Amino acid sequence: ANKYMNNQNILSEDTLKLKTKVLIFSGVSLFIGLTKVLPTKLSLIGLNFEQNERVVGWFLLIITIFLFINFILVASLNIAKYFKNHLIKRKSKTLTGDTIGLTYAEIGQEYDRQQGHYEEQRGTLSNEADDIQRKIKALEDKFDKNHITFNNIIEILFNFITPIILAIISIKYLYCFLIQ
Repeated sequence: ANKYMNNQNILSEDTLKLKTKVLIFSGVSLFIGLTKVLPTKLSLIGLNFEQNERVVGWFLLIITIFLFINFILVASLNIAKYFKNHLIKRKSKTLTGDTIGLTYAEIGQEYDRQQGHYEEQRGTLSNEADDIQRKIKALEDKFDKNHITFNNIIEILFNFITPIILAIISIKYLYCFLIQ
């Protein structure tokens, strides 16, 4: 088995649902773009756009763009989280302890070289390994903090602010249309 492979899904369940929506709206948009035919009715919600069929096209375009951008950002975060351990492992190969300045590989070589003839004291190989472990933990914590912060910004932007703005604009246009 490949040591970099694991059995968890790269994309979260919510991201997979979002992917399905993106694929559906992209497929419909592609079909309309290729056939150059806009539907005049949305039978699902019972609307008829025979007088202004381009409204359906603009609606599909805006929703497709919104879903696409949201998917790209959320999926990117899922992928970054999936590869977190690999990225930390790569970055930590060059970390050195603060006491002697050795890497993990050098500590292992030194243990092998001394083959038990070494009595450990403060400021030695195990302290060096502890320093590196603290640095790895700090890298992981920094990654997690940045990941959570960015994820929260995207969640707030796409799942809170955007629907509010879209609802306000939609209500305004519908109200203006209705009072004419």
